[in-house]
Amino acid sequence: MAYENNVNNFMWYPWLNNQYKKIINFYNKNRYSTIIVYNSINDNSNNLLCYAVSRRLICQNSNCYKSCNVCNNCILMSNNNYPYYYKLHHLTLNIQKIRDIITNISKLSLKQVKVIYITNIEKLTYQIISTLLKIIEYPPSMTYFILSCNNISIVPMTIRSRCICWSIQIPNENYSIKWLQTIIHNKEIIIRTSLRICNGSPINAILLLQSKLWNSRYVLLNQLNNALLKNNMLLLLPILNTNDNKIIYLLITFISDIIKLMKNTNRSFLMNLDSINKINSFLSTDNINIYKIYKLWDNLIKCWYYLNYKNNINRELLILHFLVNW
Repeated sequence: MAYENNVNNFMWYPWLNNQYKKIINFYNKNRYSTIIVYNSINDNSNNLLCYAVSRRLICQNSNCYKSCNVCNNCILMSNNNYPYYYKLHHLTLNIQKIRDIITNISKLSLKQVKVIYITNIEKLTYQIISTLLKIIEYPPSMTYFILSCNNISIVPMTIRSRCICWSIQIPNENYSIKWLQTIIHNKEIIIRTSLRICNGSPINAILLLQSKLWNSRYVLLNQLNNALLKNNMLLLLPILNTNDNKIIYLLITFISDIIKLMKNTNRSFLMNLDSINKINSFLSTDNINIYKIYKLWDNLIKCWYYLNYKNNINRELLILHFLVNW
């Protein structure tokens, strides 16, 4: 899509400026703190920020914050040919690959800057974590480890205790809305809703509004209404049993808003602002009660967690189990 992070063309977003400057200032003052975990609750251009930091570390003639873009290292980075920049995706990473990289790095000059960037470390296997621990405990000279994750709480403590954890903050909501209104032409309430569903990430908000998932959201809301009226959550199974876990997350946001309304929470704190009247109408359903809604909410969160972080799970049976036991 048009607004996905494109590190080859080096797109940039204005809300990253302060984050980037703080990170570079930290590296300038702590040259030997080479292992940092960048945590972003939801993708907030984390990939782009880590790439920009990598370029700055690798640049031979960097001037304060900016890489020079003319030195040999910068040119190689721009062409994706810098031999000592390793971006490792958690899905394709294995123990042998890590060992091969470290072996190659150990043979290089002590003055040669190396960067190892590993994405989604919270999804690494126990075996890979163990191998990585041995390396980051005694990292090779002039080697920067940049580790990113979307959920620092489930990153093993053995990793966290050996790293500096840096939280990537989301932009202010009103600031993000003003920026989004220059990109997409929707009503403010639609933009604000998508932004809240995406945990404040402007990029994900654009992608959500441009995806089929946005229209599926309204179908899901109507199906939830039918399920509550008939006291039968199994009616949700056909729409939830897809390959996209985000549909379950959308259902969790609806249930969260129902709970907030049942607790008389101020409506400004709701997520699905464009559907408040529809969600509020659920409260008049005879079969609805706070205990059952809490149970459904808890089950859906567990379901979403298992589908995202556990392997070899029968998706349909898992969803069926949590829908039946509400």
